[in-house]
Amino acid sequence: MDETINKNEERIDRYLHGEMSSEEEKMFEAELDKDETLRRQAETTARIVKGMDAVGAEQDALLIEQMKASSEKKLAPVWWLSIAAGFAILLTVGYHFYDRSATMALGREYASVFPTETIVRGEEDEAVSKELTSLFDNAANGKDLDNTIEQLEKLWKLSKSDTYNGYTTYEPYIGWNLAIAHLCNNDKKEAKAILNEMQLRHPEGSAMGDKVRELMKEL
Repeated sequence: MDETINKNEERIDRYLHGEMSSEEEKMFEAELDKDETLRRQAETTARIVKGMDAVGAEQDALLIEQMKASSEKKLAPVWWLSIAAGFAILLTVGYHFYDRSATMALGREYASVFPTETIVRGEEDEAVSKELTSLFDNAANGKDLDNTIEQLEKLWKLSKSDTYNGYTTYEPYIGWNLAIAHLCNNDKKEAKAILNEMQLRHPEGSAMGDKVRELMKEL
């Protein structure tokens, strides 16, 4: 049952984030029409996320306490245990979706700090400029993230090498956009690893160093 819930949670998550292809969406919507349990789980997840955004964590905590108090007075122990278990599952699903949304939103927000058009200069190397522009735009817009991350990881390693190359001057921005891509891909751990290394490379007082530390605090 847990495996089914987790699998459905992942699909609902992708559906609500618009990450499914048109064909996947059609198939999923057809399944929602036929599967009442799946439909209820999707509806509940959407309501929880909306509620968490609207009232905030403090009001959510108050609501939970009120529901607990009311249930303890009116319901038999066996029913209370059943409802508590179900409520815990719903809270877990809602928090997971909320945390994912917040992480991806943070990535999109900080992607605009260093606009691609202001940092990529075509006159130096047109091929490099086109490549980085495409990758940076993908990171900012959450497109083709797996491939974008793979390419940025290679270029960041190359930009940090002792031998000067076409990517050397872009090292700070390649690292920054790699961290942004990880956030847009809902991967805080990898984003923090990149930002931690960047803190060592870029001191406080520098434009990049200050923004890296600011973003780390947000995470």
